[in-house]
Amino acid sequence: MITILIPCFNEEKVIGHNIQKIHNFFENKKYIFELVVINNASTDNTLKVLKEINKAYEIRILNENKKGKGNAIKLGLLNSKYDNVLILDADLSTDINELKDDWLKLENSLLIGSRVLGEEIDTPKIRRLSGFILNYIIRLFFDIEFRDTQCGFKFIAYEDINSLANELSIEGFMYDLDLITLCKKMRLDVKEIPIRYVFNDNSSVSLLKDPAIMLFEMLKIRKKIKS
Repeated sequence: MITILIPCFNEEKVIGHNIQKIHNFFENKKYIFELVVINNASTDNTLKVLKEINKAYEIRILNENKKGKGNAIKLGLLNSKYDNVLILDADLSTDINELKDDWLKLENSLLIGSRVLGEEIDTPKIRRLSGFILNYIIRLFFDIEFRDTQCGFKFIAYEDINSLANELSIEGFMYDLDLITLCKKMRLDVKEIPIRYVFNDNSSVSLLKDPAIMLFEMLKIRKKIKS
């Protein structure tokens, strides 16, 4: 049994096709699953597309009007039915086929998809450089060994997802670091696993404004750890 969480912000061009692909993947494997899509303050026709696709493929649509990937993921985790949760980017930059069957047997674990350990395709050099710098800062200030904390592909196996979700407090893109540090604090087994990642040029991450926000969120996480 597994919950698939997909946070969405302005994904009208890809979300319909990708939901169909994900749904068919789990149907073919005969998994018991739920597909939860969190519409995160989209300003395009994402919600309309979700309602249309829901007529053919059973999905749960949640609306999080407060913008921020962390807010969307937290809402999804709080509404997850199952102890196994897979978090995916809506553009499937990391494909659903990266999921391994034996992960469903895990307990008290967080698996972090890693582009550094795996394969990263078509990512512009400036984004690779900014990602390298960000990860260096994270490893320096948080004493963690992971080479890629920010990949959107993550798998959680935990018997009390709600209690974990309630402890998350970062609203934006640094939610990943919040999740990782929290899981380590709660003594989950946190591992980095290689994945294949294909860059999508519709990424909502801005190299101009987001670094300052990420730095602020990192300071909040550091303060949270020490409290």
